[in-house]
Amino acid sequence: MAASVLVRELPLLSLLSIALAAAPLVSSRHFRVGENRGWSNPNGSGNYTESFNFWASQNRFHVGDTLYFMYRNDSVLVVNYTNYRDCIISDPVAKFDNGSGNGTVFRLDRDGDFYFISGDREHCENGQKLAVRVMNDHDESSPSPEGLELWNWGPPSLNSTVKATLASYFATAIGGFLIVLYLLT
Repeated sequence: MAASVLVRELPLLSLLSIALAAAPLVSSRHFRVGENRGWSNPNGSGNYTESFNFWASQNRFHVGDTLYFMYRNDSVLVVNYTNYRDCIISDPVAKFDNGSGNGTVFRLDRDGDFYFISGDREHCENGQKLAVRVMNDHDESSPSPEGLELWNWGPPSLNSTVKATLASYFATAIGGFLIVLYLLT
């Protein structure tokens, strides 16, 4: 008798598993660094550091989100704060050099600060660098990355926090609806 109850409830357990797994999958976001300009060489014109970091300030990044660096004939280095500040390219945490022009997708796999610079020191010195603060799931008010405390990171945009939360609630509601529908049949 216990086995027949388990077999009868197996579809219900499957639906519940799908509903619970859907919320985190829906909530991760894909960000294109620099929008249409991409991860580009500043060529000594303007303050691109401010531009890249202003772009970052308009978004809220969470564990599981991805950054898409679109570039040609360049590279992306993941570095510590000192190397970010001083454009030191010789000791990166990670290096991505996709010569085909397809760019690099970087997954934000933990909360905290991430620092990115161009692999070309001159590009970095001209401002091709980015600081990102990744929030944990319980902290919507994380301070700015080290060294950029005075930067006005601004309010969260609808790009990540609100849209991801709404998508998670929607996925959970659909899962709950499917379970109730199953129970009624």
